[in-house]
Amino acid sequence: MIRVRPAALEDLPAMTHVLADAFSVKMRVLYGRDPERIRRILTTMYRGPLSREYDGLLIAELDRQVVGVLVIEPMPWDGSDADRLVRVLATELSAWRQMFTRIGFSVFSHGPNVGDAYLSDVGVLSSARGKGVGKALVQHAEGWAIAHQRTALALWVASNNPVARRLYERAGMVALHHEINLLSGVLYGVPRWTYMRKVLTT
Repeated sequence: MIRVRPAALEDLPAMTHVLADAFSVKMRVLYGRDPERIRRILTTMYRGPLSREYDGLLIAELDRQVVGVLVIEPMPWDGSDADRLVRVLATELSAWRQMFTRIGFSVFSHGPNVGDAYLSDVGVLSSARGKGVGKALVQHAEGWAIAHQRTALALWVASNNPVARRLYERAGMVALHHEINLLSGVLYGVPRWTYMRKVLTT
């Protein structure tokens, strides 16, 4: 049975493991191949919101193991979170890699519209795919959005990922437009992105 719940601070190691596995290409491009470095950077990224008990970081458990993560933005970041991440990146990455990381992040510059629940990362462990984990996460995210008076679910998905697109279509999300990004094609093998949205009724 799949159980979805808000992540807690003690879930950080499991969360970072899922995200590093689910987005392995993205992690390698942004941070290199060292798994411990990736874990430290991701831990820094999410520690602040979790320490303030932000409940829009969702995890899915299967047989008591964390197998899925969904991140709803905007997250409650403050200046200290940003400063901490900058320091960690400066420590973990060479000057060249920091510049390359900024270029890599520019591909993911899309943000949420005011009032939307923006699903920035939906990741499932490779060993748990095809078991309904993604569906359970998205369903829970919709309930979260309604409870928090958000007007819509929204996300960008790789146009060449038909499995993910079908998941969101079955959840009632509609493709509104597409965007071609040649840099994304070079770095991540994703030259085209699709923006999907579902208007929510309370």
